Amino acid sequence: MKYTGYISAFFILSFIWGSCSPKNILLETDYFKYSIAGDGKNLYFTDKATGVDYLDTETISKCAYITVEGIIHEVTKVSLNENHLTMEFGDTGVKAALEVIHFKDRVTLKVASVTGQIESLTFLNVPLKLEGQSYEPFSACALSMNLFTHVQQVPALQTHLWGTCYERFGMEEAEVTLVCLPPDEILAAIRDVMSKAKDIPLSTAGGAWAQQSKEGYGSYILNYGSLTEKTVDEWIEMCSDVGFKQIDNHGGREDFFKFGSFELDKKKWPEGWEHFKRINDRLHEAGISSIFHTYAFFIDKDSKYVTPIPNKSLDYYKSFTLAEALELGDNEVVVQESTKGISAVTGFHVSNSRTIRIGEELIEFNNVTENPPYKFTGCKRGANGTKTSTHKVDSKVYHLKEQFGRFVPGPETELFDKIAHETAEIVNKCNFDGIYFDAIDASDILGGEENFWYFGTKFLIKVAEHLNPVVGMEMSSMSHHWWHYRSRWQAWDTPRRGFKRFVDIHSAAIKTDEYEHGYWRGHTPLINKFAPLENGSLMLPLQLGWWSNFTWNPPNTERTFPDDIEYLCCKMIGNNAGLALLGGFQKNEIERNPAFKQLNAIIKQYEELRLKNYFGEEVKKLLRQPGDEYTLFQEENGDWNFTPISYEKHKVTGLDNSTTNWNINNQFDSQPLILRIETLMSAKSYDDPNNILLTDLSDIREFSLKGAADGIMGTINISTEKMLESEASIAFSASSSGKSPREGSWICFEKNFEPWLNLGNNQALGVWIKGDGKGELLNLRLETPEQFSAGVRGDHFIKIDFTGWKYFELVEIESSKFSNYIWPGKEISPESVVKDLFVYKSYLHSVQFDKVNKLQFWYNNLPAGEEANILIGPVKALPLATGFIENPSVTIGNEKIVFPVRIESGMYLEFRSVDDCKLYGPNGEFLKKVKPEGTVPILKNGSNKILLSGNEPDVMNCRLQVTVISKGSPLKINN
Repeated sequence: MKYTGYISAFFILSFIWGSCSPKNILLETDYFKYSIAGDGKNLYFTDKATGVDYLDTETISKCAYITVEGIIHEVTKVSLNENHLTMEFGDTGVKAALEVIHFKDRVTLKVASVTGQIESLTFLNVPLKLEGQSYEPFSACALSMNLFTHVQQVPALQTHLWGTCYERFGMEEAEVTLVCLPPDEILAAIRDVMSKAKDIPLSTAGGAWAQQSKEGYGSYILNYGSLTEKTVDEWIEMCSDVGFKQIDNHGGREDFFKFGSFELDKKKWPEGWEHFKRINDRLHEAGISSIFHTYAFFIDKDSKYVTPIPNKSLDYYKSFTLAEALELGDNEVVVQESTKGISAVTGFHVSNSRTIRIGEELIEFNNVTENPPYKFTGCKRGANGTKTSTHKVDSKVYHLKEQFGRFVPGPETELFDKIAHETAEIVNKCNFDGIYFDAIDASDILGGEENFWYFGTKFLIKVAEHLNPVVGMEMSSMSHHWWHYRSRWQAWDTPRRGFKRFVDIHSAAIKTDEYEHGYWRGHTPLINKFAPLENGSLMLPLQLGWWSNFTWNPPNTERTFPDDIEYLCCKMIGNNAGLALLGGFQKNEIERNPAFKQLNAIIKQYEELRLKNYFGEEVKKLLRQPGDEYTLFQEENGDWNFTPISYEKHKVTGLDNSTTNWNINNQFDSQPLILRIETLMSAKSYDDPNNILLTDLSDIREFSLKGAADGIMGTINISTEKMLESEASIAFSASSSGKSPREGSWICFEKNFEPWLNLGNNQALGVWIKGDGKGELLNLRLETPEQFSAGVRGDHFIKIDFTGWKYFELVEIESSKFSNYIWPGKEISPESVVKDLFVYKSYLHSVQFDKVNKLQFWYNNLPAGEEANILIGPVKALPLATGFIENPSVTIGNEKIVFPVRIESGMYLEFRSVDDCKLYGPNGEFLKKVKPEGTVPILKNGSNKILLSGNEPDVMNCRLQVTVISKGSPLKINN
């Protein structure tokens, strides 16, 4: 549909802004009616097609407000004179005049003038009851028409129409266009609006055009510097091996190109970027696109802007003045101003540096003194290859800004503009097909969190102004204007455990209004709501990368099995989503990890079918369902189809306890048993002399209350009851009033270790628990300082569904079950200095066991109106050890099968039939065939009791992961 029809202030067609009473104002198009009272109160916002009022009326809202000296003042009077809307704000004396520009299907509001001193003017404020999803009959979108107009929500489907301008960036000419119509018409309307926007460089590769471009639907592999003119054919072959048609060229490495200055390694590319033009030409001939991957405005420390002479435009947190002259041998820098608040804590995710600049010298410090005389101490002079110099009293000292191990330019400097311009020049010169702006999620480093939206956007617009043509873009974050350039949504960092659950979380999150990767806090009900949707509020092509396949590396990392990849690939087809592979496709990687070859073949087959759009929406809808699994197969006639399949995992923690008996519910027809037995790491005994005691019960005050959900109360005390009549124990009690849902009824007590503990040789936990059988969840969490781990959760779950004393050995980090519950994020740790990468803390980041600074006791899932009471014996960190099982057997009913083999930790056995039973090593390497003995048990429809037995080490428990596999009937597909 083509949208036209500008209407002047003197001639209004099917659009009315006028008095519907002496006090009320009405805004009306062919699609909606919006009424405002004379005092600025929002009255209704109605879809004309259905008559439904979508104004959120739970609270009274005003259409506008201002901020004066940090205080909000709502509008008190609104009047209209032809096409000028005047707003007054009570006793402040502030007036704002807006020009109203009328169109048939939209309205534009432009700030004409503001009288009075204010910090900000919000001139559009309409909270809606919409969910911002395409399944609704009506949609609304406010579009910012220039850099300095702030619209919080991203197009296309919004839930709060809001537009603000600021004194700092300019108020006059701030402009918002309001588009409200059915969801299936909104992208066309946005295309029409943005094609006429004079202050936003036009991109027909992203935003409202993204669904029309194939680039956004593609998948890519990442190149970190080995793609040269000599190896380009190998890279084309690697693309073919996984069925991908794009390569992402990720710089920031010494042997590739440097971020910020874009200097290529001269040994590999002596002619500079001319080489990459020829490389990209060759890739294009093979039908492969090439993406330029930078860290936006970030600058590598070995770039020409840092060494040997640091650029004076490098941005800084704070400036100081030398109080004493600095001589060549000095290792302390004495300054006049207070250094209070300056920290020496740095890390990849921490916005902070230990670098100061004085003149043309960079200096790294180890600490600061917070009391006079103010000093930077333990200084390393001439850092980053700069020249050590003498510096006079009163010389300026700049504490440089840093994140991700890199510096940044000042956002108002020529260097900032130059990096943007050179980014565009390289893309133009080399014919790159897209740009990935990584690290732009740290745009707050440029001007604070409150100005994240402005400076990140300023950089992107400056790049876009110089692009010819404007290519599709990806970013590691999102803001309103960025959507117009974004070609797909939204790559996350790769999980290293809980793969299937992570894919469901990712699939759901990218259809919500959470714009930061890894931040979404949805648990099971929200996952089940959003994951099945075809798309979300942004209406962009979807992306389920980044992804890496892993071999066995406990306790932080799980092995990637073929069913994990099939699960991922089913969601790719279901969502028509691309994938990005970080590695695992190069020949040397496959030689080291033979499992990767099979995984890549699976990815290729699925990707080829996805790109052909082989399956219709009926099948895709099934594939999108969280938790539902399918396996791809080819019919006799050559058609491809799916079969429902189930992988039921069960953990055995020793052959002499109740975990060797469990029930499996087979939802399909009766069938012969198929299974996988994986031997996990074992732990040494609770009495091993090398254990490290984590809970010293001589002083219970070591544990402090960290936080609790609403209505949850609890205590930790020394129990008078001895653990098994020997050692003292902790009494952990808590109760829930029912204010919080059961799955979110949490409480946390914390013990800090100072100095940090080195548990590098003791990565398992051993603990005795006396349960009360009330079904609550106990979580023992280890943490690493966040500057090293970005706040990783080393969770170990114990369900208290038992009574009496029971021993637990806890090894693997919990992930898959984490999102079954509601947990707090960064708000429980106000001292945190890293961003709240909520999902990554459980599924991606690793506990660094040589740096453990916290042990936490958590409850969750507390029963309402009852008190949970358990006893916790001394918690010990145990050494890991290689275990094994010999001659494992599985019995169902009267049928028993024996596998005459020794399976050591890291190995796994796959049994599919008596003629297909194989043993594999830790890297997926085939070890040998195994000939089973006995009868293959039948897995009947319904409940099946399984008994596992075998021989284990005498001195430790054998720990296993047993996966029972069952299949259903093929889908009946109507092609």
